[in-house]
Amino acid sequence: MFWTKLQELRIGLRMRRKWRRDIRRCPLTQDHWDLYRIIHLSSLRELGRFPNISECQDLNDRIQWLKLFDQSEEICSCSDKILVRDYIRERVGEQYLVPLYQVCDRFDEVNWNALPGAFVMKTNHDSGGVILVRDKAKFDRSAARGSLEASLKHRYGWENGEWAYSFIKPRILIEQFIEPERSAPPPDYKFYVVNGSTKFVHFISDRGVDTKEQTVDPEGNDLATELYPSFRLACDFVKPECWGEMRAVAEELGRDFKCVRVDLFQSDERIYAGEMTFWPMFGCYKGEGQKKLGRLLDFDRSTVKPPIYHRLLSGE
Repeated sequence: MFWTKLQELRIGLRMRRKWRRDIRRCPLTQDHWDLYRIIHLSSLRELGRFPNISECQDLNDRIQWLKLFDQSEEICSCSDKILVRDYIRERVGEQYLVPLYQVCDRFDEVNWNALPGAFVMKTNHDSGGVILVRDKAKFDRSAARGSLEASLKHRYGWENGEWAYSFIKPRILIEQFIEPERSAPPPDYKFYVVNGSTKFVHFISDRGVDTKEQTVDPEGNDLATELYPSFRLACDFVKPECWGEMRAVAEELGRDFKCVRVDLFQSDERIYAGEMTFWPMFGCYKGEGQKKLGRLLDFDRSTVKPPIYHRLLSGE
């Protein structure tokens, strides 16, 4: 969305008026202003409205609240796809990690001779930049170089208020390709955890082929609620035999955080921990289901942490 100068002026005035109201109702300080401004512009651009951070009506509002009032250095390290491995290892054990082959600062540092025939390449600080290599002999290295080098240079997340990603040193990681023979990756089990308690799970299957989604409660019962309008809503979820273990892993990883999404998947009866996401969809879900699901994330908004992103920017 592009705004004219007049529209930008009007938006700025509206935002300032809202800031004056919110600062009376919320634990805002002047140090919050830059981030407050960014998340309001992002929400307006994506959803056509400002977020309600004082009363938090839905999932999007709660995610924006978390950006502002639940900041910690642990969120930075757990948002890093490399550093989060140490956290997972310490909390639940090495057995839940996808085997890691290499970590590189630049594409030219990759040791191709040491890699197997199939592997996954991605950067540690952004979203969506995953390269699936099913056959190294047919792999287009030139195209991968362009994609990964561009990602390394991109300051991901700041434009949507996802402040933690700005403090991650961009690197390339190469890990095992789980089930490369399948046309679609293993299903995702995205556990939304509040202080160590699962509130709901977003199940995504057949991604990239015939992508389907379903939301279920902690016991695996269908909530009949969509999150992504572009995905097909399913209703046939079956709890895997390892459901109890998956839930225990997710809850242990999320135990010390006010709210986090823990992504898990399974293959050959083994559970893998993928990522920990603190601001899913950067707080701009467009499906109607986010209104219902937001009410399930009943984290405590009476306790807050002071903003730290200014301190991190200054290198203190």
